[in-house]
Amino acid sequence: MYKIFEQLVKERQSCREFNDKPVDKNEINEVVQLAMLSPSACNSQPWKIYVVTNKEKVEQVALCLQERGRNEFVSKAKAFIVLVEKEAKLKPDVEKMFSRDHFVKYDIGELIAYLTLGAKAKGIDSCIIGWINRPKLKEVMCFNEGETSNIVIALGHSDIPIREKARKSKEEIVVEI
Repeated sequence: MYKIFEQLVKERQSCREFNDKPVDKNEINEVVQLAMLSPSACNSQPWKIYVVTNKEKVEQVALCLQERGRNEFVSKAKAFIVLVEKEAKLKPDVEKMFSRDHFVKYDIGELIAYLTLGAKAKGIDSCIIGWINRPKLKEVMCFNEGETSNIVIALGHSDIPIREKARKSKEEIVVEI
């Protein structure tokens, strides 16, 4: 099983060149369903997940990610997962020690890891986008009052070969005690 995980980690990369192959909506929903099992502080699950597969809506979301000439490649994305951060509902003793949003970014990060690795397991490529025109996205997505998104995951397929990963050495980042 570790070999499968290792392969997914090595093959998952930020895709910035999607081809024309459509993405199966059912496969995205399977990935989302599984990713919902990702851990969160006090099992708060401080997120709402919007799955965008409608062609017109996909085009509108893409425009929200392309301000100032950024992320032109998302025009070829076939779907998006738009993540909304929700207020964490923590256990009282945990909430007393930390603010309600203390763990939210970490929890969302774990959800993103599950989503992107799950997508790769289904053969779907992804790119995590943080450059967002939030007011425009809120309008396009018809978010409920108080909802906002800081992260969108672009989905599609790519013919680009796996790139060599450039990472710091273990000695630079790992301290064994």
